[in-house]
Amino acid sequence: MKFVASLDVEGDNEWDRRGSVSTRNVESWPPFQELCERHGIAPTYLLSSEIVADDRARELLAGWRSRGVAEVGAHLHPWSTHPFADVPGLRANDPLHPFPCELPDDLLREKVATLTAQIRDAFGFSPTAFRAGRYGFDGRLAKCLADEGFVVDSSVTPGRDWADTPGMRGGGPDFSRFSVHPFRIAGTGEPGLVEIPLTVLQTYRIFDRFPALLRAYRSLPVRAVRKLVLDRHLRKQPMWLNPHPDYRARDLALVWRRAEEAGAEVAVMNFHSSELMPGGSPFRPTPAAVRDLYEVLDGFFGFIRRSGAQFVGLTEAARSIAERPDLEVRAL
Repeated sequence: MKFVASLDVEGDNEWDRRGSVSTRNVESWPPFQELCERHGIAPTYLLSSEIVADDRARELLAGWRSRGVAEVGAHLHPWSTHPFADVPGLRANDPLHPFPCELPDDLLREKVATLTAQIRDAFGFSPTAFRAGRYGFDGRLAKCLADEGFVVDSSVTPGRDWADTPGMRGGGPDFSRFSVHPFRIAGTGEPGLVEIPLTVLQTYRIFDRFPALLRAYRSLPVRAVRKLVLDRHLRKQPMWLNPHPDYRARDLALVWRRAEEAGAEVAVMNFHSSELMPGGSPFRPTPAAVRDLYEVLDGFFGFIRRSGAQFVGLTEAARSIAERPDLEVRAL
């Protein structure tokens, strides 16, 4: 199975939403890059607008890319990417943090074009890999990306419905009907934009046999019992290939094995660049928490290397998948 290590590269503590944007986490990237190179991994850095504007970020990424040890792609945050509109939710650094899929057609297209041009001007090439901020992806955004020359998106979170997560007006997209398997997105022309979903799946085989049991496990009436009792013994479902603070390397290895059993061609890990800096995110508030992150990543990277994983970037993975004549075409 192929493995992609992807970072949503963005400003510090985007969960704060107080209007200021800082990019101090850039200085915390080198140890992560060194860890990846030690294991033979070339990570995919998906850049938000504020990161492209950072001199140190451009210096680091240009150097890594020139050595062939990293890919640089795009990560659209509507609240930090020009142009803006004087409307609640559409202003610069607006605390509502809208999903990209909530934007009007013209503003969405302009923001995609702006971010693409920023990266092209900064690095001398057009990005081909993308992830939507807050996973706010839809068919309109897919068409914008295809028109700008992107090859791959990785925003779909299988089994996850973001409808109850507040945005500008309502909630986010519903990906509950999608799986970990890649597909070509309908309506994106030829050869078409490839979607490689994030690796998110349930890890208990009994739920494969009894889907109604999974629905009951997730339902409102059992949440209190689950929190008090079940979470002590069971992992919350679905599980992500993401170094969450509650996960150890063995948990990520479990997700990897279940993805293999499900027939996944590519496993995609993602987390935020701000998690590499103590206090840069709610997930890693202290130096000890960041050291724990590296311990988990080192253990997991070693496990999949020994398991024979093939390490690739997002675009390389997508291009190999796009060659398949039987690749499913799906609408968003």
